[in-house]
Amino acid sequence: MRCKLAKYGALLIVVVALASSAEAGCSCRGGGGEGTWDGPAWIEANLGGSSDEAAISSGTGAGSGTEDRTGAEAAPEAGTGVDDEILSTSIASEELQDRLEGDSKPVIAYVSDTPIQGTYIEGSIALPSKSLVQANGSLKSVDELAAVLGNAGISEDDDLVIYGDCFSCGDFTFVYWIMKYLGHQNVQILEGTEGDWDATGLPRTAALTTRPAATYSPDPATELLADYEDVAGGEVQVVDARAADLFAAGHIGGAINIDYNRVVENDWIKGDSALTEIFVDLDKDRPVAVYTKNGGQASIVWYALMLLGYDARLYTWNDWLGHQS
Repeated sequence: MRCKLAKYGALLIVVVALASSAEAGCSCRGGGGEGTWDGPAWIEANLGGSSDEAAISSGTGAGSGTEDRTGAEAAPEAGTGVDDEILSTSIASEELQDRLEGDSKPVIAYVSDTPIQGTYIEGSIALPSKSLVQANGSLKSVDELAAVLGNAGISEDDDLVIYGDCFSCGDFTFVYWIMKYLGHQNVQILEGTEGDWDATGLPRTAALTTRPAATYSPDPATELLADYEDVAGGEVQVVDARAADLFAAGHIGGAINIDYNRVVENDWIKGDSALTEIFVDLDKDRPVAVYTKNGGQASIVWYALMLLGYDARLYTWNDWLGHQS
């Protein structure tokens, strides 16, 4: 059953793997305390313009896969406030259209790193995933992340909807994870593709908009990150979310290989029954650690685990390697 955000207990471990940039996956655009990522690899992949993944910290589409989401809370009715509502983790384009026509309109953020060749949902602001990382690929500090959000016109109390042009690149789930790490309560991922949004009649525009600067006051959920002792001591189950060939080339001892592609279908997360089968080898009573080369696509598996109520945590391959030397 999909867990409620107000009772968000899912913890993430995304480990930056040592494998080469040949990791299988999306060929489209990719993507709090501070940490050490595989910065050069991430910069080459993302800031250089060809992305397989968004980055993830090291430590301080709607489609047929959506049929089982009975556990998620319904989106608030049009015209209602959201401050006291429990939002689902995602929102369909029809629900967003209703919200935009109501009295309480969400902030809509386009999070992909490369602007799409076309139009945006009207009123969208820019919040590219690379704006949340340093030039060397490391995650910005909590204060720096708060400054980025504030400069974008986002406050911690805003109802935020995030979207982009490539779900399997991991930008959506990566930015979603960052928002939850900062303690943001009201944040959702927009389901579907441009075709779905157009069919719903969501208003489109050729340019992004801006909002007046705001003050963002974070309340970091530091428990979203785990440390070496958790992994080395066997306190967590470890999931390697890379392709099988990369897993075979080298992985953390005892890790289970669950390729992130297995949890995605038609540009969205598969339904509960399919995910339950995919995660059958995991003990739901124990924390789960998910890692991959960079964090974007690993965050997709984290998101799927979170939806099923797993306790997953964030870790990095670099931290693991640092303790092996």
